[in-house]
Amino acid sequence: MKILSFFVSCLATMLLCLAEAPRVAILGDSITYGGRWATLVESALRETPAFSEAVIVNFGLGSETVSGLSENGHAGGKFPRPCLHERLTRILEAYRPTHVLACYGMNDGIYQPLDDTRQKAFQDGMLRLKDAVEKQGGRFVVITAPLHDADHPSQDPQRYDAVLDAQAAWLLSQKGWSVIDIRPDLCTAIAEAKQKNPGFVYAGDKVHPGPQGHDFIAASIVKQLWPLWKLPGVPTVAQGEALNILIQRNDLLKHAWLTETKHQRPGVPAGLPLPNAEKQAAALWDSYQRARIPQK
Repeated sequence: MKILSFFVSCLATMLLCLAEAPRVAILGDSITYGGRWATLVESALRETPAFSEAVIVNFGLGSETVSGLSENGHAGGKFPRPCLHERLTRILEAYRPTHVLACYGMNDGIYQPLDDTRQKAFQDGMLRLKDAVEKQGGRFVVITAPLHDADHPSQDPQRYDAVLDAQAAWLLSQKGWSVIDIRPDLCTAIAEAKQKNPGFVYAGDKVHPGPQGHDFIAASIVKQLWPLWKLPGVPTVAQGEALNILIQRNDLLKHAWLTETKHQRPGVPAGLPLPNAEKQAAALWDSYQRARIPQK
């Protein structure tokens, strides 16, 4: 019996080694492109056996929507908002993710009051995204949009955050969807931060969180992702030098893959050719491994 158990254990280990490492794509707009929350989530995933050797790339792109909508005069009239669906097929074919985390919505109501037509465009875009990911074989998780103007909360039904509330409610109502709703946790975290420090600012421009806001987003995501993906233990995120190295690596691969998959948004720095970026990323990975282990 012991011999059989030994061989079963060896076989399981061998199959695990032979299995292709997970490939996680993180999709989103400028808040995701900013990189901090995505890198914190990556760092937590890498502390688990299933994702320790995963390929994890942030594909966030500023101004992007899933709805395909854009307001007149966006970016001073220089270009309309990019739509994820213009580049999604290229991402799925080139990167072939096994897991996708997608955080959209902030731009999808184009900063106007709640409107049925705009809301339907967001819903249709999300349905198309989920369908495309799952047809390609990926596991899809959608993350609700962060808060808008969270430093000045209002109950005005015309406030833009009401649009994001409606988006979140619709996502949560979809049967069979894996949805991470970060909005309640953000409300709590911001209120607590302001209680400790009345001068705390979550997002100076009402949209883009500062570093601590990104920390709040990541904390909410990993808290909810662990049971969704049945990951072991309590999630922990990188800090200090280790986090800074991983952010640098995330930024390197992000721009390489954005360039590789031929995004159409002006103003994004060109990435290195993918082989060059991956070589540099390997060196940064070694530095990260050294930095994350406390020196004796």
